[in-house]
Amino acid sequence: MEECDLRKRHLFALLAAGVVAALLPIPAAATSSVTTIATGLDSPRGVAFFNGKLLVGEAGHGGSNCFNAPGVPFPICIGNSSQISWVNTTNGSHTPLVSGLFSVSLGPEGTLGVSGLSVGDGRILAQIGATPREAPPTITIAQQEAGRLISVRPDGTWTSVAEVGTVDFDYTTQFTEPTPGVFSPNTQEHDSNPYGVLATEEGAYVADAGANTLDRINGDGKIKILIHDLWRDPDPNNFPSDAVPTCVVRGEGGLLVGELSGRLLRVNGTSFSPVVVKDAAGNSLLTHVTGCTSDGRGNVYFVNMFGSGAPFTPPPTSNFFFGNVVQYNTETGKASVLASHLNFPNMAAVGPDGNLYVSTGAICGSTGVAGPPCFGATGSVVRIALPHGEND
Repeated sequence: MEECDLRKRHLFALLAAGVVAALLPIPAAATSSVTTIATGLDSPRGVAFFNGKLLVGEAGHGGSNCFNAPGVPFPICIGNSSQISWVNTTNGSHTPLVSGLFSVSLGPEGTLGVSGLSVGDGRILAQIGATPREAPPTITIAQQEAGRLISVRPDGTWTSVAEVGTVDFDYTTQFTEPTPGVFSPNTQEHDSNPYGVLATEEGAYVADAGANTLDRINGDGKIKILIHDLWRDPDPNNFPSDAVPTCVVRGEGGLLVGELSGRLLRVNGTSFSPVVVKDAAGNSLLTHVTGCTSDGRGNVYFVNMFGSGAPFTPPPTSNFFFGNVVQYNTETGKASVLASHLNFPNMAAVGPDGNLYVSTGAICGSTGVAGPPCFGATGSVVRIALPHGEND
């Protein structure tokens, strides 16, 4: 097993207790109405609507099958605690559609399991994170489910569509890995963590946060890597130090790919170009993107799991721990912060009522634990009221 680069590959860099303990829970501030509609979810990530009902992917909390990886100062524990749940948007109750899915706990760095969800052509697609290449071959659930794109039926049964985490990891092994602490252009970690998914009539697109790729999966499950973003931060100690694509959405003139680095890519075929999203004052609004979705009226919504300022620095020095949602109109180029001071928001979907539903507490479990990083909060879903005029 190769040495794991967990610092950014798995999205949640180490939340040192001494730093996070300085934080106090702060209620959400927003330009739009924000309402909590469900709590008690286990590390919620992807959200989607199927036949008018809300689905949420829960990454879970790993399990009891633990092992030590080279260079990682804590045990990695694998289990089957990830699931996809129906959530009642009226009373907040939630019940599993499918449970017992792969989950890996990365100690203080959170968990990976079901990440992106997308519904299209009558199918529910779910992307499971991580890669079997970084798990011992004796752990069956990791070899069978880690990094898989799966198709879930309304009765809770599912089938594997594509082994994204395996194909993408193998692709990265052709590249020289970066030197730790040194700016290393044109390098790539040997890794894969498929994260965001967009269902299409022909198959799906998957953003891989570990391999830094955007993949297209056809109806037969064949994987084609469309783009590979080799961008690296000139400061190799920044968070993250490379691109980390996390989500993909259709925008005006092509696909848009959001990245944890705060970059946004416009993709046409196998080429891409960066897009800068700014507000009316010229402030760049994308900081650490983990989710994106559209409303079909020219608006794209980006979820910044972390805000601006020095990474992992508490307020008032930095706004890093305050996540937010940005509204961007792809036709006019206008953008603004829709809701701010959110607690570890992750992914979003527009509901049949025309409002935005966002998973929050993405690194928080189903039961509140006092102290950092969640201070008693659980995994939740919030509803953000959207204006319903044309091109708002």
